[in-house]
Amino acid sequence: MSDPISTMKSATITPKQGKRGTVLLVSGALDKALLAFEVAAGFQAMGMEMSMWFVLYGANCLRKPQSLYSPAKWFSPLRGGIGRTTATDHPLQYLVKGLNPSGADHLPLSQLNFGGIGPWIIRKIMRRKGMAQLEALIFGARDLGVRFTICQICVDAMAFSLPDDLIVEAEVKGVSAYYREVMDADYNATL
Repeated sequence: MSDPISTMKSATITPKQGKRGTVLLVSGALDKALLAFEVAAGFQAMGMEMSMWFVLYGANCLRKPQSLYSPAKWFSPLRGGIGRTTATDHPLQYLVKGLNPSGADHLPLSQLNFGGIGPWIIRKIMRRKGMAQLEALIFGARDLGVRFTICQICVDAMAFSLPDDLIVEAEVKGVSAYYREVMDADYNATL
């Protein structure tokens, strides 16, 4: 079986001057995250300069994996970091942090989730077919040069401690920066 990421890297061509694209991932669903990374990495490999933006639950795929039952997930203190204003933190942020899926292997499906069995079935089928898992797509997109940005409001509201909570590096910017990128983009997708 061939490695899909290696195939994309070997297909990489020189970017055409001025061709840019953005992918906004709002959903925290596995199927939508897979599509977002496949599109971004594919366009990047074909020469378009791509950036991915993560808002709300879409950023969960970039988080380090942590089990729902991990005491550290529920009881570790809310930390500061890039984009965080700890002075305005609320106790309900512990609940949001605890219930939020952490990592590419813990995302639900948008359809047929079946209490978590659906994603397990899809990942098993993908492995059997030699398809790249979400975490491999994330690292592949990064290696191809796709830029990652997380919305500042999302970072603060969902109590992300950057860069400690992420598996890859990501910038933190506001909606005005996203607006400027979209206005200059030749391609834009929202998932």
